[in-house]
Amino acid sequence: MTATQAAAPADAPDRYPWIAMGVVLLGTFMVILDTTIVNVALPQIGKELHESSGIEWVVTAYLLAVGVAQPPTGWLADKLGRKVVFIASLVLFTLGSLFAALSPTLGVLIAARVVQGLGGGALMPVGMAMIYELFPPDRRGTALGIWGVAAMAGPAFGPVIGGYLATNVSWHWLFLINVPVGVVSVAAAVRLLRDTGYREDRAFDAVGLSLITVALVTWLYAFARAGDWTWGSSLTLGLLAVGAVLAVLFVAWERRVEHPVIDVAMFGVPIFSYTMVVIAATVVVQYGILVYLPLLLEGVWGYSALRVGVMLVPMAAAAAITFPLGGRITDRIGPRVPVVVGSIFLAVSAWILSRLTLGSSTTTIEVAIVAQGLGFGFAMMPNSVTGMNALPKRFVAQASAVRQLNVRTAASFGVAVLGSILATHLAGIDPTSAADAADAQAAYGTIFSIAAGMGVLAAVLGCFLPSPTRNRELLAERAAEHRDDAGPDEEDAARADLVLEA
Repeated sequence: MTATQAAAPADAPDRYPWIAMGVVLLGTFMVILDTTIVNVALPQIGKELHESSGIEWVVTAYLLAVGVAQPPTGWLADKLGRKVVFIASLVLFTLGSLFAALSPTLGVLIAARVVQGLGGGALMPVGMAMIYELFPPDRRGTALGIWGVAAMAGPAFGPVIGGYLATNVSWHWLFLINVPVGVVSVAAAVRLLRDTGYREDRAFDAVGLSLITVALVTWLYAFARAGDWTWGSSLTLGLLAVGAVLAVLFVAWERRVEHPVIDVAMFGVPIFSYTMVVIAATVVVQYGILVYLPLLLEGVWGYSALRVGVMLVPMAAAAAITFPLGGRITDRIGPRVPVVVGSIFLAVSAWILSRLTLGSSTTTIEVAIVAQGLGFGFAMMPNSVTGMNALPKRFVAQASAVRQLNVRTAASFGVAVLGSILATHLAGIDPTSAADAADAQAAYGTIFSIAAGMGVLAAVLGCFLPSPTRNRELLAERAAEHRDDAGPDEEDAARADLVLEA
């Protein structure tokens, strides 16, 4: 086995990284848009397909497939190359979109969503790895910040587009709209992308992949159904226990196998592990607001799905400003300042929402939404780039997949836990009843208070991220790798670097 670095041609123009960025952004936006565009149309889809139950699997199946696709992405990208995996993921996602648009039954639609999720789940981490590797270490924060704009714009614009299409056109167009975008993205990727990035031909870890796949499916399914089953039910506790056992077996196997699907040695680097914890706390706040604010406004306040979607647009605009700004600040002085500031913004946003009453103005809500966008943009990407900067380059693809998986798991867990708490407080309450509206409002206020507490926790943890001096040291270490030509001893050097940095 040898590790090689597929380098760009010596005469590659300076503008190529930005061309590649544009291609990756287009694919990223399409995939993330699909995570929220469908939610507002589920009742309409169920009605037209004559299904009164099981319609939630249109969302659940997609999320499970995304989670399953991410663990092997690092191995695939290192073995086959970033370009090949990126294009294959785009093709799979586009075909899944076409099949979903043409689905005559709920079962076919769910199967198509699985195909979509497998393509989208692989595309996100490999796209992030490509952007990270294309730019020099002192510009990676800025570059990933720009990439993050697409990651933030999708959830914000999804409900608006979904609400309009479902109301005025047809639910089929929720998926059909992806097809021309996917075709253009594939054509652009084939024509414009180069086969760059770290490459390594290592054996496939089928046992490890099987263990982590079943563990993730078990956990994510338990998170998704906990609201219906309750957290104390035997089904929920049983699935969580099975997932935990499988996860322990996975770690034990990965520590002994020669070529693991996810090298758990990366978690021995304190900075990387620490940033994953901060990311998880940040994600719980973000998704807690994204999921439950629309439910509050539609279910208690009586707003339409389209109106709520439009209200969320300023969040995307705010994030579009702070994602690249937070990355640029990280390049210059490290992650502490943007992460702490961003986490405080998130905490303030959730706190404002926790204090809402039925007489509060929409202006107050918009202030909270803008604060949410500003905060998430500042807090998210500095953690990501710092965590990856702490690792040798051979871990880039795997670390990117782990980062995406961390986001997905934290979001699922956070939404499920908050949903369970909300259900407890809403027991015996009819949110649509004027007599119970104040109590329903208070129930939502409770979960927003918990989200605010998670924001405070993220801010406290952010104070312990690398200092400006340590950040410069990390950049210098990665810059040395960036300049270094590949050699036969590269893998051994990377392992030595990992031991020293741990």
